[in-house]
Amino acid sequence: MFSFFKNKVNPKAKLKDVLKGYQLPSFPAVVMQILQKIRSPYSSASDIAKTLSLDPGLSVQLLRIANSAAFSPIKKVENLTQAIALVGLSQLESLVLGVGVAKGIPRQTCQWHDPAEFWLTSARRALLAQDLAKIMCPSKGSECFTASFLQDMALPFLSCHRSDDYDQVFKKWHLEGGDLAALERECLEWDHAEVATWICSEWGLPENIALAIKNHHDPSADGDHDTLGPVRLVSILREDETNNGVDEMIAHAQNVYNIPEEKMQSIIDPAFENAKALARMIS
Repeated sequence: MFSFFKNKVNPKAKLKDVLKGYQLPSFPAVVMQILQKIRSPYSSASDIAKTLSLDPGLSVQLLRIANSAAFSPIKKVENLTQAIALVGLSQLESLVLGVGVAKGIPRQTCQWHDPAEFWLTSARRALLAQDLAKIMCPSKGSECFTASFLQDMALPFLSCHRSDDYDQVFKKWHLEGGDLAALERECLEWDHAEVATWICSEWGLPENIALAIKNHHDPSADGDHDTLGPVRLVSILREDETNNGVDEMIAHAQNVYNIPEEKMQSIIDPAFENAKALARMIS
């Protein structure tokens, strides 16, 4: 149970109610084993590689990611031990979390959910937040990557399993823009960020990641301002290619965080380009 939950929240009951009885799939057990091994101070790179090898599909995905432009290896990464050395344990944990969550998120196309667009936008946010962390909170890059990648993880569930009344909310947001969480709270008793924290709790994800997801639409929330900055900033990005929120994000970065437009432009294009391959590999 997360410490920020109030009034003895029961995540399982909340999700069952919000998702109209839909049963959240279990978080992959092998992924949890890998995460435990990564977090253990007694694990060596070879120990972690052996545990990773228990899931051949995940191993292949991680090798592909390590060899992608997002990590720019000098030479081809040929085994898991090399991949671990290249990306580092913190980043490896982020990638394993991302792949694990992706396994449990609905893959079907629903009226307001296109999986390919969803994962592309998620990858853009993650890579951009990671680059922004170098400016705003250098020690928090992996945390910003993970929280930004997963910040909208509730939307596929809501789009595909709460379509009766959620479609109207999502449609209005797609057509008119604005703050999705504020719109949700106007029409419903919760927002997607809150629903995501219930999912995080049920899947045993780290509390610091859940807290960043919870607050990514709330600039007044308590917490590490620097850490939340990149996560909140990239949340402005949208799936709509004709109105993807880039200009709004650049203006916000300049006005709120004093990041020059030129600096933002210099990191956006590479992040967006690298996100294409990352999205294909994660999903």
